[in-house]
Amino acid sequence: MRAVMLLQAGPEEQRERGSVAVFTVVFAVAVIFLTALIVDGGIAMNAKERAADIAEQAARAAAGNIDVAGLRAGGVAAIGPGACGLAANLVSAYSQRDSTGVDRVTGATMTSCVATAGTQTATVAVTITTQPLVAGILGSFTETARETATAECGIVRGAVC
Repeated sequence: MRAVMLLQAGPEEQRERGSVAVFTVVFAVAVIFLTALIVDGGIAMNAKERAADIAEQAARAAAGNIDVAGLRAGGVAAIGPGACGLAANLVSAYSQRDSTGVDRVTGATMTSCVATAGTQTATVAVTITTQPLVAGILGSFTETARETATAECGIVRGAVC
């Protein structure tokens, strides 16, 4: 009879039943949330790199618009007219491209372009918008990344900028 009494749970042991299950659930939710925050940090860094890449490509497109007539006449490579239009077209094409996945870009805009005809440098500023993972769960939040890039026109051999 005494052996049977030892195997039965007493009042103190009854209160702690299932406490490990509650702890496991709370801990699992916390780990999932922290993992999502780490992914969002990666998305933010990736957005910054994408903005820099788009700005660099747009600045190169603007600086690559060399005034051919001026080059032939004077032998000096300089940016021709319409350089900012080329940069805007490149950024617009990127913003219209289908971007899928966790780090999808929801918008890309050129915020400024300085590429005056007759000069040798083009500076382009770009802003992109992404949708963070945690924000998608909690509501509709966006993250914005801004970058600026400058490129010089010219031909390394043959013409001087």
